Amino acid sequence: MATPSGLSGSAGSTALRADFDVMRAVAAATDARNEEIRGMLQAFVARMRAVPESVWSGLAAARFQDVVDRWNSESLNLHHALARIAETIRGNERALREVAEAHSHHIAAAGDGI
Repeated sequence: MATPSGLSGSAGSTALRADFDVMRAVAAATDARNEEIRGMLQAFVARMRAVPESVWSGLAAARFQDVVDRWNSESLNLHHALARIAETIRGNERALREVAEAHSHHIAAAGDGI
């Protein structure tokens, strides 16, 4: 019979546990890449802002500032989107784990009556 913990014993439950581990690893990797990308984008913007004002003047300066502002906005949108993706993966892992454990308890309870 299945154990009350529900996630040990059979090949299927081992695969399920591995899937949960993969979900957590993907969420952590998404967080790590998110921070790497954010750092690269911030470094790029810092380099662009370091261009002397004498290079950009008049209309070119205004357009340059617009581009930098849009870049910052899109960078922030990307950062938030990747953070939401990682959190969604973690939430899905927790929900699936809870369902698997509840399912295992139901199977164990049904088997006790046989």
